[in-house]
Amino acid sequence: MHELCGLEPELYDCCKNSCMCFVGPYADLTSCRYCQHERFKPDGQPFNRFHYVPLIPQIKALYAGSVSATAMRYRSIHELDNFLDPSHRITDIYDSSLYRDLRISQITVNGHTLPNMYFEDPRDPKDHDSFTYIVVQELVKAAVGVDAYDAIGDEMFKLRIFCPWKCGDMPAAASAYTGGKHHGARHPCRICPIEGIRINNSSNLNHYIPITRPPDYPASRFDLRNLPLRTHSQWMQQAREVDQAPTQTEQRHLSQSYGINRTAITSKIPGFTFPWSVPYDFMHLLENTIKNYINLISGEFKELGPGVESYVIPSAIWKEIGSATAISNDTIPSAFGRRIPNVTRPEDRTYMTAEAYLVWATMYSRILLRGRFSQNRYYTHWCRFISIIERCLDFESTSESRAELRNDIHIWYSEYEKYRLPTCLLTIHAWIHIPDMIERCGPLWAYWCWVMERFCGQLSRAVSSRKWPYSSLNRRILEIGTLHTIRHMYSLEDRLPVYTSMYNKKTLPSYHDETEFPKITLLHPRTVLNLKSSDFASLRRRISKYLATQYTITTTVADSCIPDLAEQWGRVQIVDADVVNSLHGYSLKEENHRDATFIQYELVVDLQAHRQRAAPVFQPNTFFGQLERVFVIRLEPSEALNTTSVTSLVLMDVNMCDTSQDRHGFWEYEKFRYREVIGGTSIRALVGRIRDRGKWVFVQRLGAIEHASFVS
Repeated sequence: MHELCGLEPELYDCCKNSCMCFVGPYADLTSCRYCQHERFKPDGQPFNRFHYVPLIPQIKALYAGSVSATAMRYRSIHELDNFLDPSHRITDIYDSSLYRDLRISQITVNGHTLPNMYFEDPRDPKDHDSFTYIVVQELVKAAVGVDAYDAIGDEMFKLRIFCPWKCGDMPAAASAYTGGKHHGARHPCRICPIEGIRINNSSNLNHYIPITRPPDYPASRFDLRNLPLRTHSQWMQQAREVDQAPTQTEQRHLSQSYGINRTAITSKIPGFTFPWSVPYDFMHLLENTIKNYINLISGEFKELGPGVESYVIPSAIWKEIGSATAISNDTIPSAFGRRIPNVTRPEDRTYMTAEAYLVWATMYSRILLRGRFSQNRYYTHWCRFISIIERCLDFESTSESRAELRNDIHIWYSEYEKYRLPTCLLTIHAWIHIPDMIERCGPLWAYWCWVMERFCGQLSRAVSSRKWPYSSLNRRILEIGTLHTIRHMYSLEDRLPVYTSMYNKKTLPSYHDETEFPKITLLHPRTVLNLKSSDFASLRRRISKYLATQYTITTTVADSCIPDLAEQWGRVQIVDADVVNSLHGYSLKEENHRDATFIQYELVVDLQAHRQRAAPVFQPNTFFGQLERVFVIRLEPSEALNTTSVTSLVLMDVNMCDTSQDRHGFWEYEKFRYREVIGGTSIRALVGRIRDRGKWVFVQRLGAIEHASFVS
């Protein structure tokens, strides 16, 4: 496999305890600078080795295959999509100001303009820097350019690779990528120069960063709406001052004043710009903030009471919320997210990931927290925060939507910091900079850590040896890289699986009518219904009623037009959305089955239907129900129906819920009303249900609803 792709790992000696890597200025050391462990065994072999899989051969392979080479043209094709958009739409990192600036910048070294960035010998690196040194060297080489083959143009070209963004959790990004201070420092924020304060008369050494400080503290120099932002030149100048300080005391003073420990080795990467090349990671911001909120409303936040506020939910009610969360997992479709444990039990929360916190906050919490606080303003504050999260998940934004987001974040932050000083952490402060991050770095989805976390999860499952876990990881990383390189280099995307699990290319039967029902596809299993059977007499009556309404005929005439057989399908795929299971058509249910049979649909209702002589007044209405069957009938040409050819109809048999809306806008029901047959164009979305205080409440996925456009 290695001969097929030319991908070989590079091996570097490193400390047995992984303190440092013996590269660059440390290549000749014989012992670790930190733990003093010997580099070599008595037989001359190193105690430990760092396996590095080079990037350049993998990128070159993407251009060598015709399929992947086409995909690699994404940047050049789309980078100017929104360049002249008057709304300043941001849909990708190529719309960010950081990319735009790099795109028109020329790099000058010693007065000469070069296509690459000059790379000096690294400053004394520590720990992570000695490992980062290797990838920095490769990125410098890649920025200068390497020869590669383009399968689309059938020619050689100069391939240049740039890495102007890094992502990671807050401590890792601060120490490894920026050389900055951690979250408890006096100047913890790498985007703005805000100064933290300590709690008076307390042994707590952490600094907190409220914008509006309590009365007995010095006033802040900054205003929430006019926070100054750090620049790259300012950052580098301050980092050099710290590096060149004449004494350790002066260096410590400057480091605390600037929030910078040293010049980071990443500053040598061509195109790397502080602080925007290392934006805050939204995944970790989200996870940590929701954790803090849960601890606050449960009264568990660092043993901190509510003070003069009363946002803590009573213990009995809080336990009820946790039980409702766990019970509702069975009625939330798996497509909406993973199962959520009982959030009120700290031992269960240890198993919650960032995705789990996101799902609970955006789908469960607003329903379960209704009317639970002593004052409604706390619930309003929470809903504003959830609204901010939902907009941060958007794939694109405009200047208008970003201005609105910025304003709502300011309102939310001003409310939050009123409550208690120890809650004003960097995790909260970083939300203020989200609109700036979107404008300078692109949409948050382009650099959040969910992708990296998924990859790490795949690697962790590959650790098969307890004695030599790192050998298993090294082998797994090399195998993944090798397989991907071969797949792209030889255009084997349709033959080699993306994952190592069994690859099943079998195409299952489906039904799709692009002309009449373009928004849905019916999926297996497929069966035949005998509509003449007495078992389906009530279904036949509902079909007659539907046809009578659609074609303005009597139910007797409609019944005569119904065919004897119908083609029943098991599931419905809504375009660019979810798959809905039918209650009677899809019986492949697992032990931990989660209900995905309830839908939101829309019908036109005649408001004057109760008045026989009144002119009809039609209005679209929203309904909810359980999808019991989905089937296709084919109507023969009929004078009564005014049709001259066979007409295929996708119909759905739905058990309608008797719904009402509460004062917060949530749809609830306690019982079903009746069954009805609707057309396939009426379905809007798959919905879940949460059992809360004796009622079922419907929950929808953000962005999954597209309302119908009704035509007369």
